Amino acid sequence: MPEIKTPPAAAPAPWLNAPPIDPQAAPSTEPPADPLAELRDIHLPPEVSFWPPAPGWWIVAGLVVLALLGLAYLEWRRRQTLSYRAVKALEAIGQDHARYPDSRAVAAEAAVLIRRVVLSRPGRAEVAALTGEAWQGYLAKGKAGVPADIRAFLAKAPYLPPQAPASANVDRTALVASLRRWIKANA
Repeated sequence: MPEIKTPPAAAPAPWLNAPPIDPQAAPSTEPPADPLAELRDIHLPPEVSFWPPAPGWWIVAGLVVLALLGLAYLEWRRRQTLSYRAVKALEAIGQDHARYPDSRAVAAEAAVLIRRVVLSRPGRAEVAALTGEAWQGYLAKGKAGVPADIRAFLAKAPYLPPQAPASANVDRTALVASLRRWIKANA
C-alpha cells in the first residue's frame, strides 16, 4: 500500500510563546514612546512666482490697454473737431505779438477766423451775408455771446487802419478770451 504523506506541523503563533503577564508586577515608569516624534516635518510648497501672472491679471491688463486705446482714440477725435482747431488758431493769433502787434490786428485776423467757423456750420448761406448790426447781433446770441464793445470792435476791426486809436480801448486778452468762449459754444 502506498504511504500517505502528512503535511508538516505548523509553527505555533508567536503570541502563544509570549511570557504570561504578571498582574502584580510593578508598572513601567518609562513614558510610552511619542508617536508624533517619529513624524517628519511638513513639506511646504514652493513660493508663488511673480511671473507668469494668473489669467485674471492678463484679463485686467488687456482691459487697461483697451481703455487706454479708447481714451487715445477719443482724444484724437476731439483734436479733429472744428472747435479744437479754431481755439488753437485763435490762441496762436493772440500769442503772436510780432505779426499781430495790437488789438486791431488780433481782431481783424480773429474776425476772419470767426467767419470761417460760422461758414462751416449748417445755415451758412444766411449767415454769410450778415454785416454790421446783423453780424453783431449774431455774435451776441447764446449763453456765450460776445460782449457789446468787443462785438462792435470785431465788426469794424478789419477795416480800421493799422495803429488805429480805437484799438487801444479793447484789451487783447479780453478779446481772445471772449472769442474763445464763443468758439467753444458755437463751433
